Amino acid sequence: MIIEAKQIIENTCFEADICIIGSGPAGISLALEMQKSNKKIIILTGGVAHETAANQDFNKGFAFPKGSHEPLEENRRRAFGGTSLVWGGRCIPFDPIDFEERSWIPYSGWPINYDELVPYYKKASLLCKSGTFEYDVSNSFKHLKGNEIIEGIDNEDIVSSKLERWSTPVNFAKDYFEILKESTNIEVLLDTHLISIATENGGDAVTSIIAKAEKKIITIKATTYVLACGGIENPRLLLASKSEFHPNGIGNNNDVVGRYYMSHFFGIYAGLAPINRINIVYDFERDQEGVYCRRRWAITKKAQNERKMGNGIFFLHQANNQDGHRNPLFSIVFVTKFILSLFAEKSITKAKQKWLKSKSDISSHLSVIVKDGWKQLPAIIKIASKRFQKRRLPFVLPSVKSNKLGLYFQTEHFPNPKSRISIVENELDLVGIPRVSVNINFTDIDKKTIVEAHRIFVNRYLKAGIGAIYFNEKGLINFIEEKINTFNSSAHHLGTTRMSESPRLGVVDKNCKVHGINNLYIAGSSVFPTGSHVNPTLTIVALAVRLGDYLNNLK
Repeated sequence: MIIEAKQIIENTCFEADICIIGSGPAGISLALEMQKSNKKIIILTGGVAHETAANQDFNKGFAFPKGSHEPLEENRRRAFGGTSLVWGGRCIPFDPIDFEERSWIPYSGWPINYDELVPYYKKASLLCKSGTFEYDVSNSFKHLKGNEIIEGIDNEDIVSSKLERWSTPVNFAKDYFEILKESTNIEVLLDTHLISIATENGGDAVTSIIAKAEKKIITIKATTYVLACGGIENPRLLLASKSEFHPNGIGNNNDVVGRYYMSHFFGIYAGLAPINRINIVYDFERDQEGVYCRRRWAITKKAQNERKMGNGIFFLHQANNQDGHRNPLFSIVFVTKFILSLFAEKSITKAKQKWLKSKSDISSHLSVIVKDGWKQLPAIIKIASKRFQKRRLPFVLPSVKSNKLGLYFQTEHFPNPKSRISIVENELDLVGIPRVSVNINFTDIDKKTIVEAHRIFVNRYLKAGIGAIYFNEKGLINFIEEKINTFNSSAHHLGTTRMSESPRLGVVDKNCKVHGINNLYIAGSSVFPTGSHVNPTLTIVALAVRLGDYLNNLK
């Protein structure tokens, strides 16, 4: 059942078995898994099915030092469906090594292992509509010869047999709206915002929560509560929930809530100009189910162990600092997306600033379009048709014939207690909850992992003698420092209520229950002890399904 805020009566007390606070991929996946239990479930959405300026204001906060992190409202969505409203759809599981304790990585190791999560990854793949849970080229594309992206690079340190799979992509609120609407045991309260979490009787259990629907105050009393609001909002709500039993916030007796904030490093520094472009496996491929897949180079477990580095990948993409000989098809797509982004800006001033900042780059693309764009009309029509299909092409890649191909990297960012989310007591949002401040930190192994991964790739590329490579290690190090000083998470907010068997090192146990609180659980990427190199959504959904399975069987 879907209930709009205007339908809710002032001072209503809702009762349920399970109260889920948050309606993104984690919250909705959890509810769908628990629906079959016939337990009564209430979901607080924090918004409606589209973004509003008022609701986005809840996400505003501060970065310390100023400019060291993207604005906190930039990559979060206070809406029914959460960040799945703008999710691109990339699905990749963690690797087995990501769950292991690695002696050279402080605070590494999960209290669960890869094999335990595989059954839930399979269910998550269905919910995410990313096809069969199969991420090896040889199993997904048996009809094709060869597994290498560029022949001659793969060896015991780096392999290109790994895949990423792409969802349709799924907007969890939209795609599962009818199921939630018709459900007899799920109630979705739209535009309903948590105000406070109450604990009594010694503080070892949540007794109720107070929320606001429009201007109406309501109470929800449940047997079990689950926070599923994201890697920044989950710690914010716990830290803001202070009482005589929890003077530092719920679950924060050991000052761990909000610490170990992680994301991922990603970008393009190196460029390639292979001699033979014919045999490069570069573009998206569709498997037998019609799912778009893409190959990537992965750093092997052996190389990570020997070099004492973290996890990372590469794939081919648009080159940075492209010269004037851009591919006209890519230029057309680039300019079109830029123009649409101007219309999406909420103010004329911001749109004008964006235009002035990108004017030179746009002009360069326009010159390419004017010169050669008409030749690409058939290709544009073909790609447009793919982009508007139900399972659409994820994005348009530049031509493999481009003068230079970018080497995109994505690497692990490691847990660090100095990297943290805090609350600012005297800065309150519209319902009186303190806003957050983020102080993201990095260690030497973060930088080392990026450098070592590039060393592995560059050495293999040069040894294969297959073309030019544009790379300078000193330049890469400067590039990393620039990334650190003006970091952008791209919505990968991880680790702030991390999973650990020890309350001293984590906020939740292996079943995602908050240490010391009998009936409060957390779903989402905030429970990740480490973050691997991968986009988090598939693992978020897998852990939510696993939590749902656990709660279904809880006596």
